[in-house]
Amino acid sequence: MKKIVCLAVSLTAFTGFAQNSKSVEFTKKLSYKIQMSGTTDNEYGESDFANINYDHYLSANGKESLLSFYYNDTAEASYGGSESNFFVANNWMVPLTVSGISKSVNYNLYSAFNILNEGLLVSKLDRKGTIDGTNCQYYAILKDINDKGSYDYCFCIDETNAINNAESLFPDAKLKGLILSVEYNTEDTYKLVYKSTQNTSLKLDIDTDKISAAIKDIQQSVIDYVAEEAAIDSVSYDDDNNIYSDPLYTYNYDKELSDYNLYNYVSPIYSVTISALYNTKEYSEAGTITRDQVASFYKKEAKSLIKNLKSAKIISVDQKKELDKFFKEQNEKIKSYVPNQPIDYTETTVGDWTATDFDAAWAVADTVAYAEAYDYYTKYESKYNTKSIDEVSLAYDILYDDSLKQYAPDYCDNLKSKIPNFQNESLSKHVYNLTGQICDLYLYNNGGYVDYFGTINSMRKSYLEIEKLRSSLSQKDQQLLLEFLKTLD
Repeated sequence: MKKIVCLAVSLTAFTGFAQNSKSVEFTKKLSYKIQMSGTTDNEYGESDFANINYDHYLSANGKESLLSFYYNDTAEASYGGSESNFFVANNWMVPLTVSGISKSVNYNLYSAFNILNEGLLVSKLDRKGTIDGTNCQYYAILKDINDKGSYDYCFCIDETNAINNAESLFPDAKLKGLILSVEYNTEDTYKLVYKSTQNTSLKLDIDTDKISAAIKDIQQSVIDYVAEEAAIDSVSYDDDNNIYSDPLYTYNYDKELSDYNLYNYVSPIYSVTISALYNTKEYSEAGTITRDQVASFYKKEAKSLIKNLKSAKIISVDQKKELDKFFKEQNEKIKSYVPNQPIDYTETTVGDWTATDFDAAWAVADTVAYAEAYDYYTKYESKYNTKSIDEVSLAYDILYDDSLKQYAPDYCDNLKSKIPNFQNESLSKHVYNLTGQICDLYLYNNGGYVDYFGTINSMRKSYLEIEKLRSSLSQKDQQLLLEFLKTLD
């Protein structure tokens, strides 16, 4: 399974909410699948990957694209982290998520990376192929330009095809055509293979120029910071709480994780926080964010990581407990850490107790306290009063899998057509929104991508507006409202 996940990510290697005045429209969806050839001793077969979608969305202008990998199986998709999306433009790949309620885009600029690193080129190989009856030419990104075999994976392009996703992924390589396969440079029998194309209409609020400029600013701030640090005379970094001893920069676990594989799940979070710390006001004069923002990101990502690993049955109950304990300790260190302050190494004494005694006592107390589940709940913030319901937008209406509808009441299907013909137009809008948001809540734990608190705030807003209208409603509208609510199952 690990190799297949890497294969999906290999395709991506080639290739706070952000409200924008600009948008990108995707008009074609290219679907791919895992294919196995010949005999294999691997423990997984094609059927094990049939419930994963590998889609590549192409924009109307051909300059941007969107890679999306997600489970189409309800059981697998019933947890929040089952979908990965990557926005591709201007030789950049940017992870993003899309809210099912408002379709607002939340992208992680600190995890953006180049499709082609500086100095690397896409090279044509001395090899042709045939994928499902269609001829194609192999290309790869060579590690050594003089060695045609120095690549990790290659891709085969149908250069005569009018569908052109090769150019959207490699805008500077002068390639055109349809990528038919992505394959490892090994004996491995797994490969990602083109399946089908369909027209689609997906418009997302993404300002490509703004994203590219922001990424360059982040890169420059890191470069400036490193240059500034290099110019500083050598000092002892053991005496001050500087960036290198910040728990968000590195972790110093009191007891090593018993399962070394767990470090593979922990490390990616630190790859983000390390980069982000260089752009904080605490560690850079040109910083644009605060350490508290990075700490908040860390806490939320740790929570989501453990939840997703456990829901997907990737880790055991014992491994979950160990990760819970790890992140609990790290969050405590992060909270108590004060940047750029001298560390007092003198032994603390209270009565006949020393700091060492307190550590021992705390270890016992912590072990007992940890018998209870680690608190990963998020406090609800009431924001409904300032919310505006101009247009009703429901996660239920944009489900990628219609089978998920079975988990919501029957009235949710084609709900807009079932709203009574109220005389008061505002009443119609808020009744539609209130009952529709209830439908979204039914999907929250059943595979639908739902902004839980956003849904609650939207419901509360419409409920309040209905109550404010009630005294002014005609008898007919009051009766229609009552009868409609009574018929909901």
